Amino acid sequence: MFTIKQLETFYWVGRLGTIAKAADKLHVTQSAVTKRLQELEGIVAAPLFERKARKNLLTPAAKNLLVESEPLFEMLERLQKMKASTDQPARELHIGLGELTALTWFPAFIKRMKDTYPNVTIQPEIDLSSLLLRKVKEGHLDFAILPDIPDTDDLARVPVGTVPFGWFAAPGKFASREVHSLPELALHPVIEQSEHSIISRLCARLWESAGVRPERLNGGNNIVALAGLVSAGVGISCLPVPLFEASLASGDLELLKTQPEAPTVDYACYFLKYPHSALGYNVAEIAKRTCTFQLVSDASRDLGKAHRKTSPRADAPLNPL
Repeated sequence: MFTIKQLETFYWVGRLGTIAKAADKLHVTQSAVTKRLQELEGIVAAPLFERKARKNLLTPAAKNLLVESEPLFEMLERLQKMKASTDQPARELHIGLGELTALTWFPAFIKRMKDTYPNVTIQPEIDLSSLLLRKVKEGHLDFAILPDIPDTDDLARVPVGTVPFGWFAAPGKFASREVHSLPELALHPVIEQSEHSIISRLCARLWESAGVRPERLNGGNNIVALAGLVSAGVGISCLPVPLFEASLASGDLELLKTQPEAPTVDYACYFLKYPHSALGYNVAEIAKRTCTFQLVSDASRDLGKAHRKTSPRADAPLNPL
C-alpha cells in the first residue's frame, strides 16, 4: 500500500514537470523525491515516467494515476484552508513581568508571539514579583516572567535566561582598569532599590560576608532612576549590565571590575500546570529564544548560583528587577 507522501511526491512531479521543482515545493531533497517515486513504481508495478525522455514525461499509466489522485489533493487543500479559517479564536494572554524585562527584550517577545499566534493579544502587567507570582497562582495572570523564585512547586517553571549584574559608578570615581574589593566599594554610598529587591538582598549578603557596612541609600524602585543618581555622582549601585550598555558606550557610566564579582539573577517563566500547560511551555520556549540575558560566562553563572544559595527565601515581597 502506498503512502500519502509517495503519492504527493508523484503528484507534484507530474504537475511541475521536474524532480527539482517538486523537491522545492515539498521542502525535501531531490534524492528523497527520487526514492519515493521508485517506491511508488514498485507498488503499482508499472513505470511512471518515460526513461528515455529528457524531462519527466508521464507514461499512460502515470497519467491515469495523476487524474485519479487530483481530487484527493484538491480535498486535502480544502481541508488545510478550512483548518486555517477555524484556528483558535482570538484571545488575550495576561503576562506579568518586571521592569528589566519590559525595558529590554519584551517588545521582541511580543513580535515573535504575534508571528506564532496571530490571534493572540498580549496584555502585559508590570509589578512586584511577589504580587505577580500570586496572581499566576490565583489564575489572574496566564504567565509571569520573573526572577527565579524558590518554593513554587505548585507552578510550572521554565528557565529563560540569566541577567549579569555589575557595580556601576560615575566616570572618574575609581581608578580605571583596577580590580576593586568590597571594602573599597563600601567607602562610597551604595544606592539600592527597596530591601525586598532580590539584588538588594543578594548584595546585603555580600556586604555581610565581607564584614563591611556601607552607607546604603534607598533610590526607589526605578532602576533607570538609580542609574541617573549614579551618573550624577551620588554613589555606586549594582545594576543589570544589559540595560546600560549604551550608557557605558557613551561614557555616562563606568562598569567597575570587582572581586568578588557582582551577583547574577536567573529568570524563569511561571504558569499553572493545568489546564493550559501545553500553551505555557510553548510561550516559555518563545521567551527563551527571545531572551537576551543568556550569554553570560560560566564563572558568572556559578557565582550567581553560589549567591542564590545564601539568599533569603522569596516569600517576602520582591521588587521587580
